[in-house]
Amino acid sequence: MFKSSKLFFWTIEILAVVALIWLMTHISFVFKPITTLFSMVFLPFIIAGFFYYVCNPLVSFLERKFKLKRIWGIVLVFIIIIGGFVFTVMSLVPSIITQLSDLINASGNIYPELQKWLEKLSENPAFSEIDFKALLNKANISYMDILQNLLSGVTLSVSNVVAVVSKIFMVLALVPVLLFYMLKDGKDMLPFLKKTVLKSDRLNIVGLLDDMNGTISKFISGAAIDCLFIFVTVFISYMIIGIPYAFLFAAFAAVTNLIPYIGPYIGVIPVVLTVAFTHPIQALIAVLVVLTLQQIDGSIIYPKVVGSAVEVHPVTIMVLMLVVGSLYGLVGMLIAVPFYSLVKEIVKFSWRLWENHKAVRLGTIENKKYDIIEK
Repeated sequence: MFKSSKLFFWTIEILAVVALIWLMTHISFVFKPITTLFSMVFLPFIIAGFFYYVCNPLVSFLERKFKLKRIWGIVLVFIIIIGGFVFTVMSLVPSIITQLSDLINASGNIYPELQKWLEKLSENPAFSEIDFKALLNKANISYMDILQNLLSGVTLSVSNVVAVVSKIFMVLALVPVLLFYMLKDGKDMLPFLKKTVLKSDRLNIVGLLDDMNGTISKFISGAAIDCLFIFVTVFISYMIIGIPYAFLFAAFAAVTNLIPYIGPYIGVIPVVLTVAFTHPIQALIAVLVVLTLQQIDGSIIYPKVVGSAVEVHPVTIMVLMLVVGSLYGLVGMLIAVPFYSLVKEIVKFSWRLWENHKAVRLGTIENKKYDIIEK
């Protein structure tokens, strides 16, 4: 009874993740080449794959509705993307650069404001015995260090900057090419894969690929809707409150919101660091707004548009966030859950396929096809 229960399944899943953590901490040197390979090779494919799932429905719509050849539909979608990118650059980037420059300049005032705030706090009899000045000097607080560590976890040297810029240009060059061929030849991928597997397993493999394709498609479309909701609501809320650099903070909140459970709290950190010591009421209202939106998003929107695509236990998600975040930073935390859910589906499918073949060999059941991957 226990082995067939969900509790047993979730226990095994969590224990497997914990075992993986232990393995990673003891043979971390093995994963360094994998990390390098991921950043150099797989990242362009992941980005192109993301845009494939965004663009493919539009290309298919143009092909079906307007009887366009697929190649012309792809060209038209590329023109729309390039036009939208140029419009965004011309209309928003100057404002974003100005806001970012102002934010960097304003960051220098945070430490003095923090000192003044703590000096006033030290006048309170309840805190008179605490030497805030010594604590500040010992902590050596730097706002830019906090912000930089939050985003990247490292302090970039000149050589690292050159390497990062080169990597970005390589990704920008590869992604459009990969996306074009994915859109052009994506329909031929499934027939090709069907030829590479045994006929007895063909229906099962095709069913698994269809399920994985549906999972990725639902997750990306749902995540895009969720991101848009958070960006619009946070941006409007910050504008009403009077939070400076509302566009930047709203964009950051929208991206970090994709990180389950802890993402919304990461998204509000820059706002708190920027205005807490100069306008504490605004910072408090911003936190309350984010908490409210997190409740709405977490209980209504996210389960409907994203949660249906992935079935991962909350404890497993938290463990994944801790491990992947420490190894691969913010980007790793963003893709950890969908990647893990796909790996889990493959493992479950492989196990069921093995059990099916074993049962067939023993003669206890007839050979099953697609039904072995049913939930």
